[in-house]
Amino acid sequence: MELSSPEVIAQLLAFQKTPEPGRRARAYMPGRDKIESIGKRPARKAGRCRCGQCRQCLDNARWERIFNEKFADPYYYDPRPVRHASSLDWLR
Repeated sequence: MELSSPEVIAQLLAFQKTPEPGRRARAYMPGRDKIESIGKRPARKAGRCRCGQCRQCLDNARWERIFNEKFADPYYYDPRPVRHASSLDWLR
């Protein structure tokens, strides 16, 4: 049983990449690059601009202000009084 001609096999072997010394050759898998890139995070840029004058900084400051007005609790870090009572006192 012959799957392919010997000339085609010889050409395929000639074009095969040779792995670096000490590394194994990987078998070809269609879509492998997509699978491997799913779990990887994109390279991070230098960071957010913090000049306070560009459009992006002004928009970020606006949303920060909106969030703080709506959700920030000014008493979050204040010390809370210790209760020396049962949590079931409301049942009396």
